[in-house]
Amino acid sequence: MKMRVAFLAMLLLPVAASAQAPPSVPRPGGITVAGYGTVRVAVKTVQFTAQARGNVDEASALAAMRAAGVDDPSVGPFGPRISNGTQVLVRGTVRGVTHAKLDRIGEAAAAYVAAHPGVTLDNVVFSPRLDDCLPSEQTARAAALADARRRADAIAALAGVSIDGVASVNENGGCPTMPENSFNGGGGPFDLGTLTSTITVYEYVTFAISPGTASTRRRTL
Repeated sequence: MKMRVAFLAMLLLPVAASAQAPPSVPRPGGITVAGYGTVRVAVKTVQFTAQARGNVDEASALAAMRAAGVDDPSVGPFGPRISNGTQVLVRGTVRGVTHAKLDRIGEAAAAYVAAHPGVTLDNVVFSPRLDDCLPSEQTARAAALADARRRADAIAALAGVSIDGVASVNENGGCPTMPENSFNGGGGPFDLGTLTSTITVYEYVTFAISPGTASTRRRTL
């Protein structure tokens, strides 16, 4: 009987010791935030596209676009399909963009439709061509990273932790990646009022953290 009691006592000793041990300190995690940066860029060149329906005479349409200041005009099938004869895509390039040039294109389009009964023109799109986008993208990127750090610092101050550095970064946005000769221009947003385009960058950043000082922890939530 005594041997049995001693054996049970030996079995219970590790359990009692582990129950009295202090809890383990959790490993530091991270703070993940989204930063946002944007830059406006003056647009010098735009691509012009529009859908024309009806019996569009190619020669007269090309002449009207050239007279309105559209470079490299073309009239062709709508998208990848062979033309069905009633719907075509007209397109071209406008360099040295000004409000006066865009107004002249609008007036020429209205005059062409008026002179060709049965022809309609809609879905007019001006897409900016950003030939020197990378410096603006880098400026937007720096602003997005700074915004992410500001947000992380605010969270760390409330949570009572310290930021040790960047663990990972994911980016969205930036310069347009669609080819210039794509169906719908591929330049990104274009503000007709200011003749500018906006380069936007989103940075999703995870910051590595460690436990803060005692005074920092007393200020936590």
